[in-house]
Amino acid sequence: MTETDQKQLGNTLWSIADQLRGSMDAGDFRDDMLSFLFLR
Repeated sequence: MTETDQKQLGNTLWSIADQLRGSMDAGDFRDDMLSFLFLR
């Protein structure tokens, strides 16, 4: 994967995260997502 591909992927992932987060504060969203990652 080239550096350009990595940057494009990063931008795409940030865009998706922004859409999922909506009006929620970024810090609150991070805390919620981290809890889902460790919930099993």
